[in-house]
Formats: sequence, C-alpha cells, structure tokens
Amino acid sequence: MVEAVALPTPWQVRFQAGGNEGRADTIKGGVGGSAGMRPHELLEASLATCMTISARMALADLGVTDAQVSVRVHLEREASTTRFRYELSLDPAMEVHRPAVVERIECSPVRSTLSKPLLFEPA
Repeated sequence: MVEAVALPTPWQVRFQAGGNEGRADTIKGGVGGSAGMRPHELLEASLATCMTISARMALADLGVTDAQVSVRVHLEREASTTRFRYELSLDPAMEVHRPAVVERIECSPVRSTLSKPLLFEPA
C-alpha cells in the first residue's frame, strides 16, 4: 500500500510505502512546481522499472548477470485509450538474447496488472 500526504507547497505530495518515500509535484494553472515526478510519470516509472527488472531476471536466467539493460516508457493519454509505448535497450553483446528478454518483459507483473480491467473503489 502507498500513502500520499499533501505538503504545504502547492501541489506537492509526499508518498510512502514501507520505509521508502518520494515526492510528487505538478503544475496546474501556473501554480505548482517540479520538486518531484508528476503523477503520470509515476505510472511510466512503475512500468519501466518493472520491465527493467523483468529483463534483468531474464538475462540472469540465461547466465548473464552484468549486462546493461534499460526500458523507456512513454504514456499517451488519448480520448478513448491509454497507450504505453516502451523501448528496450540492451547491451549490443546481448542482442542475441532479445527475443527471450522481450518475451519476459511482455508478461512483466506491472504490465499484466495494467492490462486488466481496472476498478476504483473506496476502502
């Protein structure tokens, strides 16, 4: 569970999960700032970090523990669709493993979660 608490500075929020915390911020109507990631960037970060972890796990299963790997995610909010575009970058020496890594990131836990219908309910 993540808890978010409004801070005195508009529109800053401190969020916390267990012993980890971060800050989010946004600008609306000329008010606010950039002291933290915007809320939609947090969604992008969630997917990008999970896919990157999944890619590292796939490579580890292939016996590769120190390869460079990264995933970039861009969220596009359209009228009827939310689209996540992602790009996997591998160390050139690891390109031979791209199919196995792609297969793993395509079923990463956060992607699986975001691919299901979403419900929003008060606790």
